[in-house]
Amino acid sequence: MRIVKSVQTRVCVDGSLMKEFVLDEPLTAEFLEFLKSFGTVKLYPHLKRPYFSFEQEHFISIKGFVGDKNVEVRNRKEFLDLTGDYFHLLLFYYHEGDTGRMKMQGIGESIRGKMKIRLPAPGN
Repeated sequence: MRIVKSVQTRVCVDGSLMKEFVLDEPLTAEFLEFLKSFGTVKLYPHLKRPYFSFEQEHFISIKGFVGDKNVEVRNRKEFLDLTGDYFHLLLFYYHEGDTGRMKMQGIGESIRGKMKIRLPAPGN
């Protein structure tokens, strides 16, 4: 799965950056299973078209319809330089199965370590 084009980019009220992408193939239930290894996936199958959302706190949120090629991706402004490519990496490593899952977990840990340096210490 790969990105074919970027449809639009917006800065949201909370300062996050939202990008809408068109993929070369539809989002599948198998991809959502892969995402569960990295954050919270919510599926709303009772809607006319099954809708999903994925969130990894401070990293990224992904929203869209299962079976659709369009997807909305949001990244927090203060960590955009660290997480901007995270969605691209998820798409790339998805096809590697368990090996890709392990690589993504390592990438996530590395990013999280860099993020901790930027976050203020509790009580500051």
